Amino acid sequence: MKRNWICIFDNADDPILLQVLLGKYLPVGRHGGIIVTSRLREAMQLASSPHCNALFRDLDEGSAIKLLLKHAHEETSGDNLKLAGKIVNALECQALAVCTAGAYIHAKSTCSLDTYYLDFKEKSKKTLKHKMTGESYPWTVYNAFMLSFEQLSGPAKLLLQICSCLHHTAIPVEMFQNAFNYGFTEDDFHETEKEIMGREK
Repeated sequence: MKRNWICIFDNADDPILLQVLLGKYLPVGRHGGIIVTSRLREAMQLASSPHCNALFRDLDEGSAIKLLLKHAHEETSGDNLKLAGKIVNALECQALAVCTAGAYIHAKSTCSLDTYYLDFKEKSKKTLKHKMTGESYPWTVYNAFMLSFEQLSGPAKLLLQICSCLHHTAIPVEMFQNAFNYGFTEDDFHETEKEIMGREK
């Protein structure tokens, strides 16, 4: 290939993908460039030179605390700062996990900074019982998300599952209005799901 080209592997966060797929299928040539974005440090080994790596770090503790308190709508008192410090360190100062935690604390009236920290640590213990590979990032975010998800009612979880299949920039509100107007039930959803799964086989 003589034309200039660029190949991008975005969100290559699976260790197996990095070892097998990228190791075998990285294009070779002098006319192009390859960009790999990943949360795994192992991805840095794919670079032809150490100078090719760009490391983007997580938030510093102070910024993470501010972000948590902002999303939790909590005051910056001495006690809150200490509790927020515990939480953001447990979340490894990862912006997505911190925002999720803050939103959860604000939305759940029975949750405080103190109870969130205890709940998160308990959720982390349960997660550690399962076999895990790679770095801790996906599991930290997973635990923060699951604390929120598990509090939802059955219909709310179902709605979230439906929305997860839609593009985030163009969710058709009319679809939900029509479902409501025509009495589309949870049973209807499961029947449709079975029908679609049957077609894919």
